[in-house]
Amino acid sequence: MTRKKRTNVLRYLRPYWWIALLAALAMVGEVICDLELPMHMAKIIDIGIKKNQMSVIYEHGIYMLLIAIAGSIGGFLSALFGSISSRKFGNSLRKATFKKALNFSWEQTDKVTTGSLITRITNDVMTLQMLVSMSVRMFVRTIMLFCGGIGYMVRINPKFGLILLIVLPIEILVIFIFLRKVNPMFVQVQESLDSVNEVMQENVNGSRVVKTFTNEEKESNRFDRVSKNLSNKSIRVSKLLAYMSPFQILFLNITVISILYIGGNEVLAGTGMQIGEVSASLTYITQILNAVMSMGHLFQTVARGIASGRRIQDILNTEPTIVSGGTSLDILGNVEFKDVCFKYRTSSNDILTNINFEVKQGESLAILGATGSGKTTIVNLIPRFYDCYSGSVLVDGVDVKEYDLKSLRQSISLVLQKSELFTGSIFDNIRWGKPDATLEEVREACRIAQADDFIMSFNDGYDTIIGEKGSSLSGGQKQRVCIARAILKKPKILIFDDATSALDLNTEARLYKALKEYMSDVTIILIAQRVASAKGAEKIMVIDDGEIKGIGTNDELLKTNEVYQDIYYSQLKANGGEDDE
Repeated sequence: MTRKKRTNVLRYLRPYWWIALLAALAMVGEVICDLELPMHMAKIIDIGIKKNQMSVIYEHGIYMLLIAIAGSIGGFLSALFGSISSRKFGNSLRKATFKKALNFSWEQTDKVTTGSLITRITNDVMTLQMLVSMSVRMFVRTIMLFCGGIGYMVRINPKFGLILLIVLPIEILVIFIFLRKVNPMFVQVQESLDSVNEVMQENVNGSRVVKTFTNEEKESNRFDRVSKNLSNKSIRVSKLLAYMSPFQILFLNITVISILYIGGNEVLAGTGMQIGEVSASLTYITQILNAVMSMGHLFQTVARGIASGRRIQDILNTEPTIVSGGTSLDILGNVEFKDVCFKYRTSSNDILTNINFEVKQGESLAILGATGSGKTTIVNLIPRFYDCYSGSVLVDGVDVKEYDLKSLRQSISLVLQKSELFTGSIFDNIRWGKPDATLEEVREACRIAQADDFIMSFNDGYDTIIGEKGSSLSGGQKQRVCIARAILKKPKILIFDDATSALDLNTEARLYKALKEYMSDVTIILIAQRVASAKGAEKIMVIDDGEIKGIGTNDELLKTNEVYQDIYYSQLKANGGEDDE
């Protein structure tokens, strides 16, 4: 992947910084209230109860009630503002990551698995969202309780400061050691989650293939392996983190016993310390050590957040390899390849070698060749899903690399062999080609695509809801809906990547006849596996092993081109010796 400018995920929190600040300020108010309560309780014990002064009990009791109410309001507002800021941050980050992934070239999306993208956009963003929520609230609370509690304790009795000076560094060191060991494991857990999502996504999309080959048990076992791997790594992390709690509780009890010992002796000796002050000190030490424990949990969240943040930044910092040019012209539809060579970065061998051909506006070109010969790669270079490494792909005499990507692709419609449909109505699926199209425009496109009749045979017609990926339609029906979607766009260049493979020859023939009649000025490039599909094109280009072996009409190639002859007569023989007219 190509990386240039570094992007920090926290930049997406900037628009909501003031909400996060309100959460922090509200937490400051809550902590101040928490720190004040033990001192009022001490006065109630040492003066009100010990000296039997009910007025002191009433006075400080009312103060405690008011302080508790104020603290509760602060806590509520802190939680509210913290939740709002973190969720808005998560929403912005999720949308930015998704938008970035959409702009990747096909070459880049080949490298990042679908399962990994799902994990990053959902689980990793959620982890960062939780980090922000905890940071704006718990970080403030932890630091203030820690520092404020120490200040109050030392003010009550300086000897308590010595206890903290001994215990706290040891506890902090233990937490640091544990977190240092566990941090790398968080990355492994997220990667294991990627694998789980990958297997699940593959099996959901390929459920029919799994059932056809009765491989349910095999895929269940594969999912069991990746799920068990995730479980084992998560348990390892949890087990290591679980060791921290006993140490923290041990330090808490040791400190409490030390305070009771020192404070109790001073109370019994009558050297100035009161029972209420000892009680307040116990509350403060509990707050301090709980703050340290909370800091440990916060550091865990930070460690998870750092791991997730790096994975998100991998997406955000990846610059698309296909960069838009600055030329925006009204495209007519002339396509020309000049000495084009192409290879995938993962391959050392050329997929295409010295490809030269030209298709003028309104002409049709059929590309014929064996599987893996480079047919699809050729058409993928026209809308710049990939870029050739040498030579030029020209549209109206301008290199496609110079065009504004949006301008170029708006003039091209591509229909794939694998029909991509979305959950919703047939009408909405076809209007992907033109969102503001009327019903009549949609029906006209469907009539050209030979889809209107079968759509109108449904009870709800164009409002018929189709399942995910068009599961409620047959293969030929899905292809015709996709063709109608491409036609509705009114492109200048229409590309069929073996997009009529599921159609019978009669329906296919009617489709091409309608295209010639209603879209005579549109350049049509079609990849075909069947000679019968290619014969109607004005020119046929034969591809073999990434090279052009011949260009001409059906009759010309039958006389002069051995590769075309082999394809033609092998298919003729397979059809029982009958010509596919």
